[in-house]
Parts: sequence; C-alpha cells; structure tokens
Amino acid sequence: MKTKLFSALALAAMVAPTAMTMGSVSADAVTPQTSKADFSVVAKDPTNPTDPDSGTLVLKSVPSFSFGEIKASEIYAGFTGKVAKADGVLEIDDTRLGTSDWTLTADMGQFVDGANKLSDATLNLAATGSLGETLTGAVKDDSSAVEVVKGNGKHGVDNFKMEAAKSTLTLAANPAANLTKNEAFTTTINWNLSSKTPTAPTA
Repeated sequence: MKTKLFSALALAAMVAPTAMTMGSVSADAVTPQTSKADFSVVAKDPTNPTDPDSGTLVLKSVPSFSFGEIKASEIYAGFTGKVAKADGVLEIDDTRLGTSDWTLTADMGQFVDGANKLSDATLNLAATGSLGETLTGAVKDDSSAVEVVKGNGKHGVDNFKMEAAKSTLTLAANPAANLTKNEAFTTTINWNLSSKTPTAPTA
C-alpha cells in the first residue's frame, strides 16, 4: 500500500511600497505579514478508484454449518438436501481502489470421527451478497477447490447471509459405515480468497 504524505504550505508576502511624498527623502517602514495556504484530506472514495495499490482485501468471516442429529439409517441409505440448523455469515471487505477482481473458492474433506470416515458428501451453497454478487456452489468432500463467487467490480463491505434453508448437505449411501450412538462427524471447509492484486491476511 502506498503511503501519501501531505503538508500545509505557508506563503509569506512582504509588502514594502516605496511611495514618495513631496519633499520626502525616505519611505515609511511597513511591517511584513504572513498568511497560510492549507487543505485537509478526506477519506478515500472506493467508488472513484484511482490507485490500485491502496486499500485492502480481507476475508473477514466465514460460516460454519451444523446439521444437527442424523439417524444411522439415513447414513446407511444416503440422503439429500439436509438443511443446516442456523444461518451463517460470509463477509468480504474490499477497500482497495481500482479493479475489484477477487475470487472465492471453497474445498472440504470427508466427514470423520477419529478413524471412521463417511464418503461422497456434498455441501450445497446459495446466497446473494450485499453488493449484488451471486454465491453458488456444490463443494464435494474430495478436497477439490470449487469457485463459489467472484467480485462484480464493486467495493466496500460485502455480506453474504448464508441462510440455513439454502445451505444443505447431501450424502451418498454408506452401507458399510460402522456407526455408534452419539458419534460426531466433522469436516473442515477451507475458504480461499484470491486476487490479481496483493491481498491482506485473513482476519
């Protein structure tokens, strides 16, 4: 990020008229005076970009998803469209000037409980950002990155409300799963925000 330094300029003006009066051989002394020229700097305006190296791009927050309790029979047979239990929030802050060219991807691994794994899960996502982007994607449990949303050129704080009803889980049949009561399966979702211009670390 470039740092710009501003200073106030002081302008001095000296007035020394040499008006002569009839019969006078010298001029009256006039005391010099000074004045100032100054200005203040207003906050940068992301809607009027001029410098692509100014500002930051930050992945401020990412959502987690809980699908509550699932019956063993559903895991053995598989299920589709299991709805999350609560809303989540994804927030991207882009205060850079210039082109807003970011891309967000997501990937995840298998659901596991210790050494016990389930296979062929897909997290389906859909949301609309406060700056107008459409987020959509089917993130499979094979750790492959999926592009879920791209910046649309606008700058500012971009909030995506990940509604529970639009954050769903699908799991293929796992008939050989060795399940016990109260097992808790979890997975990690990796979110990666990238841009052609330098980005700030995630918060």
